[in-house]
Amino acid sequence: MDASTGPLTGVAQSFGEAFTSLVGWALAGWVGGDDPDLAMLRANVMAIRPVTSWLAAVVLGVSVVLAAVVVMVRRNGADLAALVIGLTRSALVVSAGWLLLASSWSMSDGLSRWLLGSRPDIDAYADAVSAAMSQVDPAIGLTLSIVGIAACLGFVAAALARFVIAVLLAVGLPAMAATTVVRGAGGMRLGLSWVVAVMAFKPLNAIVYRVGHGLVSATDDPVLVLLTVALTFLLAAALLPGIASLAGGLVPVVVVR
Repeated sequence: MDASTGPLTGVAQSFGEAFTSLVGWALAGWVGGDDPDLAMLRANVMAIRPVTSWLAAVVLGVSVVLAAVVVMVRRNGADLAALVIGLTRSALVVSAGWLLLASSWSMSDGLSRWLLGSRPDIDAYADAVSAAMSQVDPAIGLTLSIVGIAACLGFVAAALARFVIAVLLAVGLPAMAATTVVRGAGGMRLGLSWVVAVMAFKPLNAIVYRVGHGLVSATDDPVLVLLTVALTFLLAAALLPGIASLAGGLVPVVVVR
């Protein structure tokens, strides 16, 4: 683009450069291996767990007392069975929850790396955006740059949210499981749906990147290149809440009494 042809061209060029830089930076975290790993997840969980373990113990104690009162008042065998099931469920989450979560996180990372392959071609992807911005009409380039920047920022926010949610699940699931002693396991459905979303997010994003990269490499149309990149990041950002919403209806009914 030649900035001397008008102010719109200069603005489009500035936004295009920002978009290109943001794409490269976001891809470095997305497929370049700069995202939080299991060691960082473990460090954050261990820093918070001393507080939340006491909370889980208090919630469990209160829940057991309330459930015992219900059993004594109603004298119903179903309430006693629900109490025993709730205690068993809570014990399983406390004893094996972190192990399963950490193993799933490692499996998610490994599957993502396998899907991406050894050469995710980050530079080629960013160069395609830069080349497309130099060829496209300024008005179209400015519009797609703004959309692309918003999509990139949305993806970065989703990637950060994934890590934060994983930490909260690791430290909060014991307390959530403790409430099932008196309330039933309905609340666990929400927690487990987000566990599924957190673990499926990265492998599915690897597939999205590979498809987007293939489409960008296969076309010389600058508008199509910019639109594909923007839609790729937009889809990647929408995956986290989308998976959680879908998983909420697919979590096995055995977790609900």
